[in-house]
Parts: sequence; C-alpha cells; structure tokens
Amino acid sequence: MLRGSRVLFRNGSLFLAVLVFSSMALSSCAFKEKETDSLSRFEVQELYQRGSAKYQNGYYMEAEDFFKKIVESYPLSNEAALAQLALADIYYATEEYEDAASYYTTFYSFHPAHPKAHYALFQKGMSHFKGVVGVDRDQTETRKALFTFEDFIAGYPDSMYIEKALELKVFLRRRLADSELYVGRYYFKRKNYKGALLRLADILAKYPEVGLTDKVLYYIGESYGHLGEDELAKDAYNTLLSEYPKSPFVGFAQRKLAEG
Repeated sequence: MLRGSRVLFRNGSLFLAVLVFSSMALSSCAFKEKETDSLSRFEVQELYQRGSAKYQNGYYMEAEDFFKKIVESYPLSNEAALAQLALADIYYATEEYEDAASYYTTFYSFHPAHPKAHYALFQKGMSHFKGVVGVDRDQTETRKALFTFEDFIAGYPDSMYIEKALELKVFLRRRLADSELYVGRYYFKRKNYKGALLRLADILAKYPEVGLTDKVLYYIGESYGHLGEDELAKDAYNTLLSEYPKSPFVGFAQRKLAEG
C-alpha cells in the first residue's frame, strides 16, 4: 500500500508538474503575443507619425513609402484607413488625379461612417473636376465630378465644403449644357438638323436652369424651319419672344415670324 501510494504520489506530482509547466508555457506565449501586439502597435503609430511629418514637409515620395507600408503590413489597424486617405492626398497634391480619385473612392467605400468620409467624397469630386476639359472634348470627367458632388450634397448638407460643392455643381451643369450646344450647333452647321434637334431638346430637358434656353429655342426654330416644319418653328420663336423678351435672339425671332 505504501509503495503504491508513493507511486501514485510521484505520478500525481509529475502530473502537477506537467500542469504547472504547461501553464507557464501558455502564459509565456500569451505574454509574447501581447508583447508582439504592443510592438506592432507602437511600430504602426511610429510609421504613421513619420509619414505625416514627411507629408507636411512636402517630401511626398518618402511619405508615400511610409503610408504604403502601413496599408500593406497593418491593413486592419486604425492607421491603415488614415494612411489610405493620406495616400489619396499625396496623389492629389502631385496632380495624379486618377490615382487620387481611386484612393478617395476606396476610403469612402470602406469607411462611410468615418469622420473624414465627407472630406474623402468631396476630394473625389475635386479629383474628377481637375480632369474637366473644354466643351469640344469628351465630358466623362465632368459627369463623374457632377455625380460625385451631387452625392456629396445629398449626403452631407452640413459639411464645411457644401458651399463649394454647390458652386461647382452649377459650373459643371453649365459645362455639360455648353458641350451639348456645341455638338448641336456642329450638326446644325452641317445641315444635320434632326441631329441638332436631338441635342437641343436634351438641353431643355436636362439643363433648363443654366441660362441657355433662349439660344436653344432660336436654334430649334431654325432647325425646324430648315426641315419645313413651319408651325413648330413658329412655336419655338413665339416661346422665345414671350419668355425671354430681353434675349439678344429676340430680333432674329421677330424677323423669322414676320417672314411668315
């Protein structure tokens, strides 16, 4: 009995020793894991601070390296979102507007509730706005900028950027209308009056507030006249005279009506 008890005791001691060793090992692992997390946290904060300092001093390439490392190495950290936004700002500052728009879009898409979400959306619009060209060129960037600012205005009416967004919306709508008029007049000059009418009608339907209606009515009247649609031409001229009596096109309309 005594011998068996000693064996049992020794076995029990061995079991207890194993438990103690295992517990110590687990505690050691947990400590090391916490230590690693703490070091990683310290590192990502330091990387962000160094990147921010480089950005503030105009060293954009160096700042880009720091922010990219954060995004790639610590994608789930709070700093990763801010680094992504900082990269967008860098590309905007260096006039790489396509990349800037892409990064602003990504930030806004993944962090719509972030305090800087309104800034990212506004800057996305500004990035597209930088690509706006003359009325004789493709207006894709104009449309992208307009759609972005319209989303911004609807979503952030109290933002500090709202007045600028409203101002740019007016400008962009006028630019699109001017572009449509440019194409309409192009067709008109080449005697493609049906093509001209399609463009002119679009202006009246989509951009009635931009201040081109009197000019559009004049060209509509002229286009219908060349197509032999005299009554439709008269309707356009009469609308021009009644609604825009101070228009510079009034005299032309009056002469056309007088001619019958």
